[in-house]
Order: sequence, then C-alpha cells, then structure tokens
Amino acid sequence: MQSHPLTQNPWASDTDPELGVVPLAHLQHIDRTRHAIDAIARLVGNSACEPDATGAQPLGAWTITALMGGVQSLCDHLGTLTDSMLEQARAEAADVSTAHSLYDVPASIQ
Repeated sequence: MQSHPLTQNPWASDTDPELGVVPLAHLQHIDRTRHAIDAIARLVGNSACEPDATGAQPLGAWTITALMGGVQSLCDHLGTLTDSMLEQARAEAADVSTAHSLYDVPASIQ
C-alpha cells in the first residue's frame, strides 16, 4: 500500500517528541482557518440543498469552483503552519536533549 497522509496512523510518530513548544500565533491561524473552511462547507452544502429546501437557485458552477479553490488554498496554508510547528518542536526537542546532557555520561546515571 502506498504511503498517504489519509492512510497512515495519525498517532504514530516514532521520531517526533510527544510534547513540543510552538507559537500560539500558529494555533490561532489554524483556528481561524478551521472557521473559514467550516463557513465555505456550509455555503456549498446549503447551496446543494437550496432547490429542495426553498426553491431558490443554487450557487453557480463558477462560484462553487472558486469556493473549493479557497478550501484548497486554506488546506495548503494549514500544511505550511503544521510543517512550521513540527520543525520548531523538533528543533526545541533537539536543543533540550543536548542541554540536559552533563558531560559525556549516559543519561541513566546523571
């Protein structure tokens, strides 16, 4: 089976630390992006049900295409933020692991 983000175990991170430090600004951007995707999904979903619900015309194909392009762009933004946060957390973990080392003695006897 090919490796793809949707088929991988989301909890498997053997090489990553369990905890890490990331900027809160990134989390705020992720939350704002989540709300934007939710709003777009609601617009498209309501448009699909519009003729049956109220008799009004659904959104045009161009509008739906533009909204879906917006979702794709927002997902790219989430990927950029995630990569940045993972990179920073990994760097912090590497700094912490070397900072706690006393001399060249194994950690078990320090």
